[in-house]
Amino acid sequence: MNKLIYYQDQYQKELEAKVLKVNDKRILLDQTIFIPASNTEPGDIGKINGVKISGSKKEEDGVWHISERQIPLNTGDAVKLELDYNKRLLAMRLHSALHLLAGPFDQSFSQRAVAGAIRGKKAYLVFKDKVDDGIIEKAVDQANKDIENGLEIKSYWDEKREGFRWTQVGDYPAIPDGGLHVKNTKEIEKIILISKSLDQGRQKVEITIDTGSSSLKK
Repeated sequence: MNKLIYYQDQYQKELEAKVLKVNDKRILLDQTIFIPASNTEPGDIGKINGVKISGSKKEEDGVWHISERQIPLNTGDAVKLELDYNKRLLAMRLHSALHLLAGPFDQSFSQRAVAGAIRGKKAYLVFKDKVDDGIIEKAVDQANKDIENGLEIKSYWDEKREGFRWTQVGDYPAIPDGGLHVKNTKEIEKIILISKSLDQGRQKVEITIDTGSSSLKK
């Protein structure tokens, strides 16, 4: 199993690693900064030794990197990984925005999100039943106040369940989560409500974030 450096430092952009296995366009390394895609979050893309990496996939023996073409590599070779950092940072900000927004919905209005996902530059929460428009708008307003107040965002491993992680925003209830986040709500900058819609009786709240900041170019 390779070391998942993205859980140690989610802001790390580059990494030196060694090749463990090569299978056609698939590469297994001793450590990685590329988080694989999930049903709810986009995975990382970037480069290995200058060759584009279109994604990665977690399997029993670790995270495999998928290159756009074969790279002449052998076991033990040293390689350099480079993230598409703008994509990573946008995904983290959107992911943190969803977790933050779920907080006031749950704590202030007893409306618990049952699902959520990131899709490109947008993200959404899903609730079991219809949520009043006024509650949605108040929850977004509260989340934006929390952004200004700079709440800490913490991710940590469960003490009893191996491989199980939690993320907590400020004093809001912790949520089971295996993804990556920014460390403080101020890095989200602003949540923008895009739409409110019903799908088979389930409330969907779609958002985006203010991406005009230079923070995306760090």
